[in-house]
Amino acid sequence: MEEQLTKITGWVGRGTLRQFRNEVKGNLADSGYTVEVEGDALRFYRTHKEGGFLGIGAKTIKELVLEVTREGKNVEVSSEPRDPEFIQYLAGILIQH
Repeated sequence: MEEQLTKITGWVGRGTLRQFRNEVKGNLADSGYTVEVEGDALRFYRTHKEGGFLGIGAKTIKELVLEVTREGKNVEVSSEPRDPEFIQYLAGILIQH
């Protein structure tokens, strides 16, 4: 997992957080994950809908699976939460580029 985290931080460090978000956002759209930029942090969420009737009135639930922060050229991955399944998926997306 550490090798995959190193790959992710390397890709994040290549440009701005918004550029990285835009690159992976399309690939995450159909996977049940989403990414948001909040200040100096990228936050990746697993999303699913709960409640409602036949999808009407359902609420989207977001569960944080990974947070990456950047200060200048220094990129760090928070220690918690880390979802190994998501990290492997994200590293796989980055290989394709």
